[in-house]
Amino acid sequence: MKKCIYRLSVCLLIPLILLLAQRNYNGAPMFLNVNAINFSLKKTNGEGQFSNQYSWMFTGANPQNTEEWYYPADRWHSQMLYQIFNPLCPDDSGFVNEKGQHLIIPTKCINGGKNDYSHERRRVRPPYVTVDGTPQYQEYTWELDPDIPSDIISEWEDIYVNYGMRAHVKMYGFANENHDNYFIYQATLKFTGETMREIENPDSASYFPSQKINMWWPISFSFGPSKAGEYYSANYFRFEGEDDLDSWFAGPRLLPGGNRDSLKIAYYWDYKAPGIAAYDNASQDDTGDPDRVTGHLHSPQIPGYALLHAAKNSFDPDDDDTGQPYAIPHADIGNDLWTRVDIGIRDTYIGDDSRGHFPLDPVSEGWMAANTSQKGPMRFITVGPYELTLDREAAVYDSFCVVYGIGVGSLSLAAADSVGKAWLNGILSDDEKRDAILTGKDSLLKAMDRANWAWHRGLDIPDPLPAPDMTVTSDADRIVVEWSYPSDDYYLDPDTEVDDWYAWRVYRKTGAATVNDPGDNYSGYQWELIFETTDREVQSYVDHNVTRGVSYYYAVTAVDDGTQNTDGLFPGQKLESSRYANRSQLPARSFKAGLNTSDQVRVVPNPATLNAGGMGFPGDENQIVFAQLPYKCRIMIFTETGDMVDSFDHIGTDQEIWRQRTDNNQYIASGIYILLVREAEDTDGNKLPDQYEKFVIIR
Repeated sequence: MKKCIYRLSVCLLIPLILLLAQRNYNGAPMFLNVNAINFSLKKTNGEGQFSNQYSWMFTGANPQNTEEWYYPADRWHSQMLYQIFNPLCPDDSGFVNEKGQHLIIPTKCINGGKNDYSHERRRVRPPYVTVDGTPQYQEYTWELDPDIPSDIISEWEDIYVNYGMRAHVKMYGFANENHDNYFIYQATLKFTGETMREIENPDSASYFPSQKINMWWPISFSFGPSKAGEYYSANYFRFEGEDDLDSWFAGPRLLPGGNRDSLKIAYYWDYKAPGIAAYDNASQDDTGDPDRVTGHLHSPQIPGYALLHAAKNSFDPDDDDTGQPYAIPHADIGNDLWTRVDIGIRDTYIGDDSRGHFPLDPVSEGWMAANTSQKGPMRFITVGPYELTLDREAAVYDSFCVVYGIGVGSLSLAAADSVGKAWLNGILSDDEKRDAILTGKDSLLKAMDRANWAWHRGLDIPDPLPAPDMTVTSDADRIVVEWSYPSDDYYLDPDTEVDDWYAWRVYRKTGAATVNDPGDNYSGYQWELIFETTDREVQSYVDHNVTRGVSYYYAVTAVDDGTQNTDGLFPGQKLESSRYANRSQLPARSFKAGLNTSDQVRVVPNPATLNAGGMGFPGDENQIVFAQLPYKCRIMIFTETGDMVDSFDHIGTDQEIWRQRTDNNQYIASGIYILLVREAEDTDGNKLPDQYEKFVIIR
């Protein structure tokens, strides 16, 4: 495993120079979106920059869109409240800042971060997807590096100006289907004394003086599932996770990796909201946010995180302190972060107050009544204390590293459906529904166990092939799906460079783009496999099983043959590229085909007069229609004397709109015109005879 902590000295100048050469101070937003999690990182989401992300800053006009952390990525409004809080907590000796002030905590323990740079790297660029000529992608502008240890790395450094600390964070995401519900968060905290970035031209007065400090580092990844659930149960979007509870549990480590016998996991879950309107079964318990019509549980997710590695001190790069975490305390935004400025807030964050180091959820502990709300539950994992030395004269800047797995457990979609229906029908009690939802902790434990396994293997896990680029085209009584790789290198296993391609698979979603979208009207449409081929040269599929006017969405995956996956969780398993990577998000719709004859073409209206009386087209007085066209042809318009006015190709439907403009975009004059339909073909490609049709324009 790569070393993740170090004692910074002169020997770091060379890698630091290399890092400075690639820094992006004004980079675009970064993403973790290679698997079932879709998560965006933006500097504007918190005063701590990337290190403190506050989704509540965007509540207001469009609260349904304020949270930008989706799981699963293909469910309607599966976005969760996602916030990062990481106040630093010195002991009673405190620290001396650049102003010479002796402090224990700044006001409210806010770290006051500034982003120094950000950087995103991927093994391959995101697939390019086009639907009916409209691209649903932007050109990828970050870095491509086939040698990175995961499918994506989002990386940044923030300066915590209130503490004189520099945080270096890397987030790793995987497309492997066995690892697609978590990512790994590696953070190194360095005591540099900085309060300004280099681009701000700091002087000697901008740095903390040399000193030693003892400190804890609490960090909270605060979740609240989910926006869809809030709306379905209450008919509005709640603010700040006010019906969610946080807690923790310890689960056994089942896979090899490190010296920890168990993993301590902080988690969140959707609890019942106070004052909720009764359901048809007379219950007011909306735990899990049951649908009021079907009972389906819209918020069964159990998001959480676990400590995978914590340094023993500033000198042991890879020696994990299995005695960590120091605490997993609870706090909340409304009563603690927003309100308290006393020194006791530090003790709350590190677990040294009356709440204790490892309290359970606020209802079980009696801090919150079961029928009240709490804005912004925060469950911290606190490590420390660490002694850090800042010696500017000797160029010593101590640091330490912590690593977390962050992911989501959940009931399956089918279980969320069956449990919710059974509860709504009175077969399950409120408590039985709650207990079923909390079994999602089992899959969260599995995710954290796999994250721990991956981390202690140096992130070396089997890798699927990339998802291909995809083009979807609406056509006559069919939809055409085409795909391709931009390079033959894509067929090679990312680790061994052996060609292990096995098959293409095509998936389809009917109705709305996401599962459980209200637009599907409880149809239950899900993504389904509709085509598979082991012929590499077959890179298109014509979907004839379509209905005119119905929307369809597609995704294409690549499957490897498993020969290179000898060292994974399931040796020899055929791995599939992520279906989330290239799914179309614009609808494709089939339409009525043009005729298989070319002798029935008509011009409507004819004659065409301005406004055309009762025969015109409201809202577009210049529109005329060439109707009953063949499936494919070239349309040419001439004056009565044989001068060509306009020409264009037609394919697909049996009609084409023309707005009486020349190919120079000038309106035509009144007169007699000739429509020529030539180069006509039917849907099978058979040639059809030309046709001439005379029409009159009166302006």
